[in-house]
This record gives sequence, structure tokens and C-alpha cells, in this order.
Amino acid sequence: MGSPVDELCLVCHERDDGKVKWLKCLKCKLGGHSTCMRMTGLKSNASEVNWVCDPCTLVIKSEVHLREEINVMTDGVTLAVEEAVSAQSGQVEKDGMNWAEVVSRCRKRKRTQKNKNLLIIKAKGSKKAVDMKKEVEELLSDVQIMDSKFTNKGNIVINLESEEKRNAAQNKLHEVGNLIASNGKRWDPKIMVCNVARNEDKESLIEEIIVRNNLESIDGVINKIKIVSERPAAGGTVHYVLKCDPEVRARIHGMNDKLKLKWGVHQVYDHYFPLLCYHCLKFGHKSDSCQCKVKGHAPHCYKCAGQHEGRSCQSDVRKCFNCAASKRQSEHSVSSLSCPIFTSEVNRIRLNTNHGF
Repeated sequence: MGSPVDELCLVCHERDDGKVKWLKCLKCKLGGHSTCMRMTGLKSNASEVNWVCDPCTLVIKSEVHLREEINVMTDGVTLAVEEAVSAQSGQVEKDGMNWAEVVSRCRKRKRTQKNKNLLIIKAKGSKKAVDMKKEVEELLSDVQIMDSKFTNKGNIVINLESEEKRNAAQNKLHEVGNLIASNGKRWDPKIMVCNVARNEDKESLIEEIIVRNNLESIDGVINKIKIVSERPAAGGTVHYVLKCDPEVRARIHGMNDKLKLKWGVHQVYDHYFPLLCYHCLKFGHKSDSCQCKVKGHAPHCYKCAGQHEGRSCQSDVRKCFNCAASKRQSEHSVSSLSCPIFTSEVNRIRLNTNHGF
């Protein structure tokens, strides 16, 4: 016998067509196709199989447990417990929670929360990740490393048992001198100060920003702002990219994202441009440290995806090497805003940046 006309499968939302077995919970009266609920190994030959879904099973077990305790309670407490059990059962029927909904919402295996006491380790000079891992294991021989892995940048990420042990390991690695250890906190923000006049003194630009925008009240502010890069802009001006502390960024945001300088007021924007290798066209490293370049692999053009350097490209064709490799629409350059891979990297940087506000 099939399901009622108004009863739908909680996974595919289709009615019972009689082709596959129909599972129906005896308690909450909800169900679905056995194939949709991934329960195809049923021994019963009936077209409709009665069973009890996992949430209802838990409720029944709790009812039995509570009723065992009722026997040693007073009448007043007994009544209160029975009302609680009844309310709990009614809530399950009202919510309609059953195993089909659990399967449909949780297709992937439920993961336990990972330990967040991570330490990211990288070498100051050029050193192989394998050699660096051996050195780290020797230095931290008295510390229990729960897990370790290599990153695509050649760094090592280790997982420690507690925050105290992570801080102790970080201090110990800093004493060595040739290793840099960080706890993986969110990145400091980068901002772009637009259309700065060329006659602004670059050497005193940081001091000019601090004095003219009343940032002296921030403790150690002179060490919390530094120039990362600059690039020419329209009208003979310059765009400066600065890296600053979240507190400084929050203060600038409170000034409507504008900075006063000697020759005017300049607009400030958050700078999320990802680090791009112009040899292999992958994100996260520069061409100076590119392993493909070390191995002698040919470069790829960031304009047309050809096997030549982008700065020497004379083609009018625009093709994204990364999108073409992943079989996506690729009629754009690698760093185009229409590139889904590039914009995904930009969003990753944005989400991992501590703006301070």
C-alpha cells in the first residue's frame, strides 16, 4: 500500500509512485522513498515499510529512561515529568524532524570542531619544507604535535594541544632566528591612498599622515603604518598602498575613508589585490620563489595564456590561463574582475582581513 496522496517524500518532495519501497516513521508519520533516504538494503517485501526515524528513536529512549525514574518520584513530580515527556514528543511531531530531513540537509559527514591552536612556520631564507619540518620537530621534541601539514607556499602548519603550548612553541622558534612562527590570526589591512601629488615627500609621507589626521593618540602609531608599494596614476599622481594596524584602519574609516595631506584630501580604499606569480599564474607567491620557475617550466602569459612572459605579449586575444585549466569561460585576463578565480581570491583576502571595525 502506497503513501497518502498528500504525503510527499521529505528528500525529493515527490509522491510515492510504487516503484520503490516507501519508509514511514511509526511515531512522526513522516517518510520518503527508500532510495532517497539511502536505505535500499531492506529485507521486507512490503511496498510500505514501517520504521522509527533516528530523532524519534532518541525521544522514545528518553521517555523510557524518564519513566524508569518516575517510579521513585512523588506523585507531583511524576505528573510534571510526564507533562515534560508529552511536550517533548509533541514538539518532535510539530517540527516534523526525521531521518530523511537529516540526510537531505547533511549530505556530507558531520565534522567535529577542529583544534584551533595552529602555528604557521616559514623560513626566513630559502629552505626546503622537508628540511624545515625536521628542524621544527627537533626544536619541539618536548612538545606534542597533534598534526602537521605542508602548505602550497612551502610553509608548515602544526596543530598543538593547547593555546599555552602553542605560545611556548612560538617563543621557542623565535629564539632560533631563522624561522618565523605565527598563530594564523587575521591579516592587517592594506589601504590605497589615491592620487597623491608627486611633490609629496615619500620619506615623510607616514609622518604627514599621522600629524595631519590626528593619529598621534594611537600608541606606537609610527610603527603601525608602512608603505608597501606605489603605482603611477592619472594626472601625474601616485597611488600609495599602505599596510596599517586595524586600530589605524578603524580611525581612518571614522573619517569617511579620507586622509588629509599637504596638497589636499585623498580618498582611501581597502586594497585586496592578491599576490600573483607572473610565471605560473598561481596565487600566494611571487615569481622569485616560484617552484615551477626553479624546475625550468615555461612561463604563462597573464594576457593570452600563451607560453611566454606577459610583459612581452603582443596579442590582442584575452584568455585566462587559470579558467581555461579548470574548463571555465576564459575570455578575460588572469586579474580581470570578471574572472571567478581571481574574485574568489579577492573575497578570501577580504574575509581574512581584520579591518578593526
